[in-house]
Amino acid sequence: MKLTRPSSRITRSFVAVLFTASAFLAGCTTPRSASTGEPVYEEGAVIHTVSDADRQFARSTEPVGTPSATLWVNGLGCPQCASNIDLQLERVSGVESIYTDLSVGKVTVGFQAGAKHPSPADLSEAVEDAGFTLVKVEPGLAKSTPSNR
Repeated sequence: MKLTRPSSRITRSFVAVLFTASAFLAGCTTPRSASTGEPVYEEGAVIHTVSDADRQFARSTEPVGTPSATLWVNGLGCPQCASNIDLQLERVSGVESIYTDLSVGKVTVGFQAGAKHPSPADLSEAVEDAGFTLVKVEPGLAKSTPSNR
């Protein structure tokens, strides 16, 4: 059997697609300050001021006990941000729907009925994987809406 090498045109196309995809997915991450370790958000990103109790609850490992929750996310500012958040939250077990409102920096997630709901810590990890900071979780204060994917 004779093996043939793919044409350089196909190889260049493949590399271009990989480069574009990696740039798209990495474009909206939030870098951290070298001196303080704090997030450095891009201009125009939504930044919430919340209490220490809100931040502590956002790290809770107890499952959310309501059919939906609103996530207050620092650093959201563009449609690419919404896409990154959606991609990460889709991976969380128990999440059924996602609606991201960039104008206020909040994400509403609906949970699967009858399934174990994720904890605020699970949701926070997904948000951080997308490059943002979850600072508050409001269980059940917003209706579950269809995903904007």
